[in-house]
Amino acid sequence: MSDAAILEDRATETVDAQVRYINAEWRNKEESPRIGSKESRRANTSFQEVKVHNARPRLAAGDIDLDRNGFFLSKNHATVADFRNDEEVAEKYHPQMRDFVKRVTGANQAFVYNHLVRTEKPIDFNDGYARFVHCDYNMGRLEEMSHDLLAKHGVTPQDNWTFAWFNTWQPFDNPAHHNPLAVIDWESLPPQDVIDYYYTGRGRDSKVAAPVYNPDHRWCYFPSMATDEVLIIKQLDGRPNRAYYCPHTSFDNKSVAQDIPPRRSIETRLLAVFENDA
Repeated sequence: MSDAAILEDRATETVDAQVRYINAEWRNKEESPRIGSKESRRANTSFQEVKVHNARPRLAAGDIDLDRNGFFLSKNHATVADFRNDEEVAEKYHPQMRDFVKRVTGANQAFVYNHLVRTEKPIDFNDGYARFVHCDYNMGRLEEMSHDLLAKHGVTPQDNWTFAWFNTWQPFDNPAHHNPLAVIDWESLPPQDVIDYYYTGRGRDSKVAAPVYNPDHRWCYFPSMATDEVLIIKQLDGRPNRAYYCPHTSFDNKSVAQDIPPRRSIETRLLAVFENDA
């Protein structure tokens, strides 16, 4: 894709897309859906037509804030030669993302939970591009998850610590033209739209969360994300009066040519620790 085509893509105000939401029938049920395969995803989600807004103009105008909107874009020059080499990623990229999260959020400490690499050749359902709107965690598990991860790092939580979880998302090899990540702006997301579901992939049965469809949701993305750009999104936050979810999914961007290289990306999931004044 030429530089001129990239500039044209980044100048596009909105694109039409179809994204899968969990079916609204689950909103009033006592039980929650379970999704961990293509079959269970298709049974419990449905496509909705949405407009996805280019967030670059808002970012340039200083009108996007991580705590207000739930997402933010910044820069990071990755020093990893092979993102498929887990040892190299852990050695070189994890420290970068810990420092990145502390810099962007003001956290005192940051701990990596894991990383995931997604390409055009997934191993299985769980390794593929995200194909329905979801959050990665559930606010009801904030303390449990935070304490569990700290224990794995040999760290004892203190009474004056507050926790937040973030994801970072960065393309590698090529700019992210196809299957970009789109997010719902927290300011357009009524908390009552978010319901529980269970992620059952790879033998798990984890309580997480996802929104049901609301036409008022404002969808945003950053067209043609470069390999030195990082999207950070809010997953959970125990601090008051802030965004604490940022539902997201990939989508088929039909506004770009189909013969350009596929999207390859790495995401990291991290716990941020904020030490409150005594």
